[in-house]
Amino acid sequence: MKETITVCSVVNASRGELLCITYELLLERIKSAGQKEGKERKIESKKAIEIIQMLVADLDFEIEISKELFKIYVYVQGLLIQSKTSEGFEEAYKLIEKLYTAFKEITEREEQSKPSMQNAEVIYAGMTYGRNNLNEISLESNRRGFEA
Repeated sequence: MKETITVCSVVNASRGELLCITYELLLERIKSAGQKEGKERKIESKKAIEIIQMLVADLDFEIEISKELFKIYVYVQGLLIQSKTSEGFEEAYKLIEKLYTAFKEITEREEQSKPSMQNAEVIYAGMTYGRNNLNEISLESNRRGFEA
């Protein structure tokens, strides 16, 4: 998984890469929820469930695989809601990790596709003199915002 998700990586991502970024965020939340207790666990679980709900909202049920993904998402959501021990979170993590790995592999095989966000300004990221700080720099551009 990626260590840091930046604006640059989102803006320049293809649709498959955006899905993988979403799975990465979901995996982080599930792992975090499994490591915490009480109220903190509930907060992290809720954040993970919100990500699952986003994934469900993006499913196209005209496509057969969407129906299967829906079942998996509902099951994982149930695990997150009902789990009182870390075992349920581990199972949820393993299921989402398998999906992430599969979609990551598919995305890497894809031909170079256009970024999903067209007309966004060009952003460059890199290390600067701030030692441990990652700064994103935007060159002046007339493409601020989105084109209608």
